[in-house]
Amino acid sequence: MREAVGLSLGPDAVASTPQSLGGEDFAWYLEHVPGALARLGTHSPDWDGPMLDLHRGTFDVDERAIAVGTRFMVTTALTALWNTAHAGNRVDDEALA
Repeated sequence: MREAVGLSLGPDAVASTPQSLGGEDFAWYLEHVPGALARLGTHSPDWDGPMLDLHRGTFDVDERAIAVGTRFMVTTALTALWNTAHAGNRVDDEALA
């Protein structure tokens, strides 16, 4: 994922964040299948308003984050396909174009 973020959004878009104490059930899936979890920021870097909780009715997202997340996820999928194909597994190059 880090590679895909760098490719799609630039190296400055990759940032480590402190782990929250909130519950995240996704780890249960990762005990059974390979995967990764990423956080998508929901405010622009120059946001000066309050940081509102994601799970509350007062949450307000900067809708530009949707396009950023889409670009990142598409690049992640294409990068995974490319890496799989070039590791000797069968994926048609035309499907990656």
